[in-house]
Amino acid sequence: MTEPARWYHLQGDEQHGPLDLATLRRLVLDGTVAPDTYVWADGMPDWLLAKEVPAITPPASVRDSLPSWR
Repeated sequence: MTEPARWYHLQGDEQHGPLDLATLRRLVLDGTVAPDTYVWADGMPDWLLAKEVPAITPPASVRDSLPSWR
């Protein structure tokens, strides 16, 4: 399965995107997208919490350095 090309995330009531996967991953690393941030991509049936999306969940070794992902 190929990764969806366009990703979106919610900050409060505002939808942000479209973003490519690399950009969304950078937002995870800089703390903009937290584990409880809703994300959605083309082809997904519903919005999911970022922590439920393996494509953007940081690996355990990185999560330890991200306070919101511990």
